[in-house]
Amino acid sequence: MRLGCLPYLNVRPLVHYLEQGGLPRGWELVYAPPSQLARMLLLEEIAAAPVSSYAVLANPQLSVCPGICISSDGPVKSVLMFSKVPIPEVRVVALDTSSLSGANMLKIILAEMYDVHPDFRLTAPEKASEALQLSDAVFLIGDTAMLHPKDGLIVLDVGEEWKRLAGLPAVFALWAGVGLSPQLVGILLHSRDEGMRNIESIAREEAIRLELPYEVSYDYLAHTIRYNLGESEMLSLNVFREKCIAHGLLDERTCRNTEILAR
Repeated sequence: MRLGCLPYLNVRPLVHYLEQGGLPRGWELVYAPPSQLARMLLLEEIAAAPVSSYAVLANPQLSVCPGICISSDGPVKSVLMFSKVPIPEVRVVALDTSSLSGANMLKIILAEMYDVHPDFRLTAPEKASEALQLSDAVFLIGDTAMLHPKDGLIVLDVGEEWKRLAGLPAVFALWAGVGLSPQLVGILLHSRDEGMRNIESIAREEAIRLELPYEVSYDYLAHTIRYNLGESEMLSLNVFREKCIAHGLLDERTCRNTEILAR
């Protein structure tokens, strides 16, 4: 069995145990950004992955692992728009091709909170600096967003803005698959719990990998990112669904209904 995995700091507590021998014999992890993992799931190239909540809403055939998400209840620090001009003056935004949830949350936030409706152009995250030269702003996610230079730029944090808009946590990803067995759900929940118990050592490893201060890595994993899919996160997913439909980002006829865990 192949499981997908995000190549970002925010997923580390969910998969560290799996990487350290927690996978059953013959299982493997495959690393890819959110947009690619969603495609791989739908093609059944992988059995499950922590994928964009937007992809789960758009594809009702995906089953959701209960209890697990990647979210923030306020600033997320890794889903960011960097702008050269004041937000109300933004006319062109370069969007990270890796993103689905964050990109669509950004579109909603700009429209509803700033009455801004820019031209969105896709860019590879490794070309962010070049894209910013040709645009008013660039939108990035994951480690690339965390490490991007911020001097002289206005930074819009999607987690913070979603909290202001909806009054709820921003849910960026869920563990999902095409039919999740009880065995797999149990393994994923156990891996999350083990990761949370070892958050200090994970933060230390990741600080070295990303060349970040340990305090920054630890604070991000222990306090900024949330991994429990609870009632407030479920409410937020439903708000996200309704707003995506209202803004023409999801088709109400084909997207998942409000019972996000119904399948």
